[in-house]
Amino acid sequence: MTQLSICMPSNRPWSKSRGSIESALAYAERTGARLIVSDNSRDPEKRAHLQNLSPNLRYWDSPSDDASGNWMEALSLADTPFVLPMGDDDEIHFSEGETPIDLSALPDDVVGVRPQTQIWTADAGVCRTECFTIEGRLPQERLLEFSQKAMGNNSIYYSIYRSSIFVPLLRFFTQAHPTNGGYCDWSHSFALLTAGKMLHDPSLIYRYDLGAWTTAESIAAMASKLYEKAGLPADSEKFANLLRFLDVHIFTLRPSLSLTPAERGGVLLMNGRLALAPFLRNVQTNAGDYDEVVHYLAELIGQEQDIQSIFHLAVLMTDCIKPGLKDGYVRFFREAQNA
Repeated sequence: MTQLSICMPSNRPWSKSRGSIESALAYAERTGARLIVSDNSRDPEKRAHLQNLSPNLRYWDSPSDDASGNWMEALSLADTPFVLPMGDDDEIHFSEGETPIDLSALPDDVVGVRPQTQIWTADAGVCRTECFTIEGRLPQERLLEFSQKAMGNNSIYYSIYRSSIFVPLLRFFTQAHPTNGGYCDWSHSFALLTAGKMLHDPSLIYRYDLGAWTTAESIAAMASKLYEKAGLPADSEKFANLLRFLDVHIFTLRPSLSLTPAERGGVLLMNGRLALAPFLRNVQTNAGDYDEVVHYLAELIGQEQDIQSIFHLAVLMTDCIKPGLKDGYVRFFREAQNA
């Protein structure tokens, strides 16, 4: 039985996505995996090349014009126990001499397997390789471990995950999140790690193309674009930790996430420590960046001990980012009760 589907939502034309797609197909044919390309580029050359190219490739002419819709198109076509999200500017390769992990034999407490992640730029080539694992026994321990090991880089997102965990999370996010923003990938990674450990497969190399995310100036510009594309002000990066706190908190409340009450409570507290606490410190340190309502609510949060009360105050603060965002988060919170 095929265990893995490589899911690639693709918007680039054939001339710019060819290297990524051919690398993924070569890996699929080598390992028996399946490559799913959900293509909304409307490029006839690309369609002509990929239709009926290989039994290991499923090409889908996606009707969705937006990125999130195309992403869900790709995931909806996966019927394997594991999925690997992949960008159409990245590449994957098989590392000769290495033995792949047997996905069918993974213990239940493992949510996924990360590759050797090569951080790559067109100018410098491979800048570094990341292959750390996340093996804390408790979910809150895994969140802390990830926070300490990630060092500001979320490359672990492009890993192999159990479909039963990854697909429902992304579906809930796409259907219910108030912004559906591309900046939410950190929240996804933290949420996925609450569900299990992350091991390492040295036979899989994932070359992650940094693209324009290379200098402080370009990173700031790219981040601004992500927030603007999500309908938020360009300077919303200053609220990044607040938004991550809210997202991970709501993801953790889903009944479908198999946690004991004690584990769930531990995750909520750890999430507050890792995301909300740094935000509150930033409000104090860079007071001029925030209005008086943010300062007032931050003071109230500082006086609270109950994590749910803290969460509700944090939701109120989102209207300081964009009027009406609070109502979106209230709906998101309510939808989580049935997810």
